[in-house]
Amino acid sequence: MLIPVLVILAFVLLLIFNRPETRLCRWREYRTGEGARWTCVACGATVLGRAGERPDRCLRGQVQG
Repeated sequence: MLIPVLVILAFVLLLIFNRPETRLCRWREYRTGEGARWTCVACGATVLGRAGERPDRCLRGQVQG
């Protein structure tokens, strides 16, 4: 009984934490005085945002900055 519950729990956690919109992005944060500049090392996209809050979508093909 315990194994099926753990399998279902693992599946639900994968659904929650697997974000396809940022799957290919590898964001690196460079903090500034007011916020942060995020750069994707996979495609080179650059975004300005808040410190500690990673961008929530992939910008592949929309290189900014």
